[in-house]
Amino acid sequence: MSIPGSVRSRLTVGGAVFLGASALGLLGTEWPAGADSERSRPESPESVKLVEVREPIPYPTLRRSSSELRSGTSKTVRTGINGERKATYRVVYRDEREVKRERISSKVLKQPRPEVVLVGARGNVTSRGYFSGRKVLTMVATAYTASPAENGGNRSGRTAIGLKIGHGVVAVDPRHIPLGTRLYIEGYGHAVAADTGGSIKGNRIDLGVSSGQAVRKIGRRKVTVHILD
Repeated sequence: MSIPGSVRSRLTVGGAVFLGASALGLLGTEWPAGADSERSRPESPESVKLVEVREPIPYPTLRRSSSELRSGTSKTVRTGINGERKATYRVVYRDEREVKRERISSKVLKQPRPEVVLVGARGNVTSRGYFSGRKVLTMVATAYTASPAENGGNRSGRTAIGLKIGHGVVAVDPRHIPLGTRLYIEGYGHAVAADTGGSIKGNRIDLGVSSGQAVRKIGRRKVTVHILD
């Protein structure tokens, strides 16, 4: 049967979807990618390389007291020279960009040579117990040399931070005096906290010297230590 004035048409599946979407107001809506779409997206590729480089080892500076120089003056008597080490790094790249670098080995090729600076000591120690306004400690001192028989078996002849054992370097408890701290020790002179020791705890300090005779001369005594840093 036909109705006058009407138009007959066939509704396809695609047309039904279009009409349904129009009715719900969903045309033009952007939908986020689903979970399945995220899982199917490929991850950025990673590559790992071992990179070998040569790096400088900065030289330390040793300051030693000199009665020949006035307070507040100093004189460099030996220039420092940087050392060198060979380091191997594990480097991770993603999309050809470095994202992580980890040092996996290191070998010292040349030890640094410390710079030696003489510092005028005359008139620096005050009656109030401060050296140029810095903190002062009373500590129990002993002495040691580069000989393994007198330094706990250390055969390298070097301190925990790589300096040569001798006058001007001392061992401390790093919980109380950080390594690298500059000190002035009355009766001994300027020094740097550069070493540690199994028996050096709390207010103990071990003074680096050049001979067993100097070790015996110092023995075990109380000393006044001025913190310069």
